[in-house]
Amino acid sequence: MKTSHYLLATSLAVTLLAGCASDDVQEQPMEQMSEQNVMGGAGPMTLAHINHVRSRWADTPNQVGLLTIAREEAAIARTHAHLAAKKADNTDWVKMHAVHIKHALIPNGEKGPGKGYGLIKAVAGVQKHTMLALEQDDKSQAVALYGEQIVASTDSINMRLEQMYNLVAEILRAPRSENLSSQAHMLAKLSDQVLMGEDLNQDGEIDWRNNEPGLNQTLRYLNDLSQKEAL
Repeated sequence: MKTSHYLLATSLAVTLLAGCASDDVQEQPMEQMSEQNVMGGAGPMTLAHINHVRSRWADTPNQVGLLTIAREEAAIARTHAHLAAKKADNTDWVKMHAVHIKHALIPNGEKGPGKGYGLIKAVAGVQKHTMLALEQDDKSQAVALYGEQIVASTDSINMRLEQMYNLVAEILRAPRSENLSSQAHMLAKLSDQVLMGEDLNQDGEIDWRNNEPGLNQTLRYLNDLSQKEAL
């Protein structure tokens, strides 16, 4: 399946990135950096990629940043996931909203309630350009620190998006006689996690290292980075 290969490729890219962590221009171990004393000052090559995530990308609707369109598509998917769960015992109702969720995830040129870009593509773009920023020689400590958090967040989000896509496919394949209540409620739960993250270990915090973050946390890390870089 093309989508599975796409998600696998982004996950593999994150693994490859881990091997490059020692190339930070400040040669300071990531665990020794703190958010209080980390320095900005990234150069133009790095900031070009950060700005693709943050504020502008050529092929998005209205050329908004990749994280912006990701959050917009995620909100649409969440709306329809919760609508499906409201009448989860109505198979036709669940199937109708599953079609809308699929459009928000991967539009494939079809018309629907999404923005027409696709949540899966947008999150992959956020991950790709953050990783490209991390590979630049002119990156700063702030980019090294918050960039790693953003990449880890997108990996967490991709994991849930793959589950959502598979659930949608299962719903659309199912006969009309099948009860899809459990799938509908799981879609709603996953759509919440994609946006808001999940405190998996119940320690009261959403940690970027434990497959917990969603798009809200990704935005927070990007905002922290933008503040350090005075963007």
